[in-house]
Amino acid sequence: MLIHISRESGIPLFGNIAFGIIDRGTNLLQVRATSVCNINCTFCSVDGGMFSQQHKVFYEVDCDYLLEEVGKVVALKGNDVEINIDSVGEPFCYPQLEKLVEGLREIQCVKKISIQTNGTIWKDINVDVVNLSFHAIDPILARKLANSPCMDIDKVKDFGERYKKKGIIVRLCPVWIPGVNDTEIPKIIQYAKEKDYFLGIQKYEVYAYSRKHEKIKAQSWYQFYSQIKKWEKEFGLSLQVTAKDLGIHKASRVEEVFKKGERVKLEVRLKGWFKDQMIAVGRGRTVTVKDCTKNEGDLINVKILETKNNIYLAK
Repeated sequence: MLIHISRESGIPLFGNIAFGIIDRGTNLLQVRATSVCNINCTFCSVDGGMFSQQHKVFYEVDCDYLLEEVGKVVALKGNDVEINIDSVGEPFCYPQLEKLVEGLREIQCVKKISIQTNGTIWKDINVDVVNLSFHAIDPILARKLANSPCMDIDKVKDFGERYKKKGIIVRLCPVWIPGVNDTEIPKIIQYAKEKDYFLGIQKYEVYAYSRKHEKIKAQSWYQFYSQIKKWEKEFGLSLQVTAKDLGIHKASRVEEVFKKGERVKLEVRLKGWFKDQMIAVGRGRTVTVKDCTKNEGDLINVKILETKNNIYLAK
């Protein structure tokens, strides 16, 4: 089920992890136009994709509405805002992606636009940085990890090379899954070195709702960084990326309108991202309500459980 969110829908774009705008109190804004994904990674931290066992609802935000709301937030941030187009799915699945990027370019104080992608859908867009999911050089393992016939690692390589030729920064962002792609990470580091790509190696994490590899446990941060240092020495590269390296710093944030523990009355408006959830609206925000069996249009009294970064969860 695909839900379209427009200004006329009356659904605010702050409050939900799956769509809209996320402000974490820095000069970087996360913009999520779609939750649709075309692959089904076996290690997906949010269990995204069309084969998801937990998500039967997908969201898509009207481009004009999204641009208007982003513009309001950028005005609060200062003069060096980075827009990161990311998703709990695949941003290149968004049908208005080209229009979105061009519209972001026209917003005063937006100095950089970056995007996350699995590189399986080609669109020629005018971004500054492409963060490319790239978890294995071996084509069989790459397809196995993606759990989709859409994954052709040669086409993903071509995707990166085409953007590099345009003068756009390409950063390979493999997730290192211990016991699964250990031997692939050094290959990826060497490939990035040969192609003059940046690198951002990510630690495999296990969350309550993520897809989990059988018998695979997440490493400690000590174990992770110990191996990173060994690879740095082996390849003569710096592999540790900080917020400062990326130009990210603290900036004014959008005000949080609910307090943890507060009881409030809200109106139910949408089906939630998870099967047992509904999305309610109040004070210009959306609130995800757990274990909710009410219908759209119903008024409900809830207790706010989480408020961090204007992402609200209630019960």
